[in-house]
Amino acid sequence: MTGPQPDIRGRIDAVWDRLSPAERRVAAVVRHDPELLLLGTSQRLAAESDTSKATVSRLVRSLGFQDAAEARQELMAARGSGLPWVAEDAAHVDQRIVESRNLAAGFASLARADRPRLARRIVRARRVLVIGERAAHAVALQLRGQLAQVRADVRVGPAPGQRLGEEVADLDRRDLVVIVTVRRHAAGVARLVEHCSGTGADVVVLGDPTAAVIAAPANTTILVPVDAPAAFDSMAAMFAVVAAIANDVYTASGPAGRARVDAVAAAYDTLGELADL
Repeated sequence: MTGPQPDIRGRIDAVWDRLSPAERRVAAVVRHDPELLLLGTSQRLAAESDTSKATVSRLVRSLGFQDAAEARQELMAARGSGLPWVAEDAAHVDQRIVESRNLAAGFASLARADRPRLARRIVRARRVLVIGERAAHAVALQLRGQLAQVRADVRVGPAPGQRLGEEVADLDRRDLVVIVTVRRHAAGVARLVEHCSGTGADVVVLGDPTAAVIAAPANTTILVPVDAPAAFDSMAAMFAVVAAIANDVYTASGPAGRARVDAVAAAYDTLGELADL
């Protein structure tokens, strides 16, 4: 190949919408851990993604390589440039570059979800339920807190002392559910997506690329990388996408949204809840 080429994660992001469900399973595994494509065999990658060697080969060609050997050559070159696939490279990586790539991929996925239409769906729903466990809980709280400024009946689950069953028992097609999930996903999140979709509710999954398979039954999937050059994931791009969604909803809500914001502000003043600095 000649000229500069996007890294393997960039290649996956560029062709994601054209991949088959099976190819997406392989792509999600590779995107999470490119070392598997570099160091593992096609058979191992197929086993990791619960697909076949033929599917791995199709993905490699979809990514623009002639075969797995050519893909490994590019990965070796990228690894030598210090891309943050393993913690030992952290000292040589500018985290701002990684965050910029995360933001670009996250906002590209949000754009593919049709931002204006997504905002209208959130505004029109009877109620909005935002669910997030483990690391995703903080993101869910942020999204709920911002949406609640603009529209009524926005809940976050699971509530303290409750399980998810109480939250989803009476969902129907009038409701919208946002399920936030980040790698090392909570057990049962795939069943949760299936259950909520089965109720007729409008289901949105907001997750990192490893959530691609989990999100298959949902109406909308927004995939935001949380890559970081060191041991811990970075949620910066995820929170930026949450802010964008909330701002879109504020715009779509029109006068009703502004009236809601004013009512919340008046309630703050009446209760003396915020310091006047």
